[in-house]
Amino acid sequence: MGGVQRIMVIVLLGLCASAWALQETPARRTLAVLDFENNSLKNKEELEPLCKGLSDMFITELSKVQEFQIVERANLQQILEEMKLGQSGMIESSAAQEVGKMLGAQNLILGSFMMMLDGKMRIDARLVEVESGKTLMAEEETGSPNDLSKMVTNLVGKNIRRMNIRLSGEESKALRETDNKSFDAALLFARGIDFEEKGNLAEARRCYLQALKLNPKFRRARARLLALRKGN
Repeated sequence: MGGVQRIMVIVLLGLCASAWALQETPARRTLAVLDFENNSLKNKEELEPLCKGLSDMFITELSKVQEFQIVERANLQQILEEMKLGQSGMIESSAAQEVGKMLGAQNLILGSFMMMLDGKMRIDARLVEVESGKTLMAEEETGSPNDLSKMVTNLVGKNIRRMNIRLSGEESKALRETDNKSFDAALLFARGIDFEEKGNLAEARRCYLQALKLNPKFRRARARLLALRKGN
């Protein structure tokens, strides 16, 4: 074999190896989670911060799966403001699809929650394909407000199964773990997010501190509080 032929063979082998490497590296799926809609039949105004709080809970759980690339809330809020859309979860399907496209997301998760008259809470979540606008999954969980984390985890699990994602043992374990089981702490944390995004950092700090008093192991509340302190 001549020198030129040997070089061509080496080049071809290199191209094949690159192609195989690309095939073996799975593309990450980009997801955006919109704020939830508050359809509560009681204590509606008090529970309004959960529109953002539930979105954050879904983002936290989905971020435990390496195959997902989750759109940051800050980027989502910027798009919503540019499109002059509401930030309380009440977004029409066509507008939600447009938001997803602007964020470069393949899928959207959006939904609603309801505190019912009997004191139980219902959470509805939809998985939407941005390109077609098709709803791929619509599921709900109903239970005690104190089971909020469990209901979110169950809905995230249903989303993962619908997208045919195979979890590693480490990812499965992470999804079974939660840093907060207190509904009151979750609501305080949600209020903190709401205050923070509105620029009222003093009230945001107060809410995170109160959440940590109820649950000192609430890692997300501690992380938000530390981020605010570093920002000053």
